[in-house]
Amino acid sequence: MSEHFNAPSARWGPERRLEFIDFRLRWEGRINRSELVAFFGISIQQASADLANYARLAPNNIHYDKQAKTFRAASNFASVFEGNDAELYLSQLSDLTAGVAPQSACFIGWQPPCDIVRYPSRPVSDLNLLRLLWAMRDEEEIEVTYQSMRQPDPSVRWIAPHALASDGLRWHVRAWCHANADFRDFVLSRVMQVSGSRPRSVDPRDDIAWQSHVDVVVKARTGLSSGQRAAIETDFGMTNGRLAIHCRRALAFYVVRQLHLERLEPIPLTEQPLELENRDELSDVLAKARKLPDVQISN
Repeated sequence: MSEHFNAPSARWGPERRLEFIDFRLRWEGRINRSELVAFFGISIQQASADLANYARLAPNNIHYDKQAKTFRAASNFASVFEGNDAELYLSQLSDLTAGVAPQSACFIGWQPPCDIVRYPSRPVSDLNLLRLLWAMRDEEEIEVTYQSMRQPDPSVRWIAPHALASDGLRWHVRAWCHANADFRDFVLSRVMQVSGSRPRSVDPRDDIAWQSHVDVVVKARTGLSSGQRAAIETDFGMTNGRLAIHCRRALAFYVVRQLHLERLEPIPLTEQPLELENRDELSDVLAKARKLPDVQISN
């Protein structure tokens, strides 16, 4: 039974094999039958049929090099599968390099020399995470021991968790806090213990900051040269000189902080080439990002 479920051919259908061919042709410029056989665990006959199917699907994308005995991408190759772009390639390369995905889960064959910056991990207790997940699923409140950075010692409080969120560096649980009488984020790694539980007394739909969305609109800063402005607009994929980052209002805080858009002091253009266009709309987000005391994203 285990061989059946672990076999690549049982996990990947014919369309996925066509995507694999499309990927390898675009990013490696060639593909042969043995690559399909090795990756998917199929027969050489099936690999030949898949390549023939791809050639019928995209006849202008592929040709057979008799001398090298391999299929090559045509000079005017155009991917036929949506999403076969640089973002997909770099995402898979990052996962492979970081070791978070096995080779069998990624379409990359030849890997260029690559490394990534590894940030310190924030260990999360398996048991605590389970209790939080179950509380969300079962609509419960739980009693947690939590170490806030605003207090010298851990405190015990009741929270009603309803969602998880990541800012890219650490995970948070979004919850109603009975001690503070508002919805807020708790860093998962700072949840030290989960003890009691009881039925939930608050409705997650009342967390307006989580339920609503905003755009964090950025543009190149005034004062940049035309060349610098063009480079920034290209770097951030701006359209008509602006980029709207759509996110939950509760998470806009993290976007603003990570792009350093909350700072009030003068910053050299070379250090901060971006500026926030809709500052008035996000005044409460900016206030929280500057860590003003007793400020929360308003509901």
